[in-house]
Amino acid sequence: MELSAPAEALLLVTANTVPGTNPQDLGQRLADAVVHLPVPAAALIGTGEVPADIRTRTRELAERQGMADGAADLVMYFARLWLRPSPELPAHATEIAIACRRLWEQRLRGVDGSGLTQVTCLPAPSQEAWFQGALSCTSLAATTNAPTGLIPDAV
Repeated sequence: MELSAPAEALLLVTANTVPGTNPQDLGQRLADAVVHLPVPAAALIGTGEVPADIRTRTRELAERQGMADGAADLVMYFARLWLRPSPELPAHATEIAIACRRLWEQRLRGVDGSGLTQVTCLPAPSQEAWFQGALSCTSLAATTNAPTGLIPDAV
């Protein structure tokens, strides 16, 4: 059986975490979890910086609204996924983003000290803007047990 060509998705991920969570460790856990998608998948996930004013305003708004995550830290990730699309998960960025968010919520939220309390995942609105933002990443995590042949050599 011939394998379909890998598809690529650029995603913007924000995670609310328990204060003190190591964002790089969580980024690695997010990258490693994609092997549990319903199709072969691998990811590179960069940890980005959320500007201090946005972090502060988000926390204040959540606290005013009585949200449990009000004291949480906000972390931004730039995720680049490669996968072999199938009818279960087609090569459509929105469907990939939804599948990743569900997977991360199920596998990582509140589990084994991951620190994750909430995650959102959206397709990048523009490839150029995504790559520009990814340049400021402070660390990069790659899927540990990635299926061979998905991540291009020249990344």
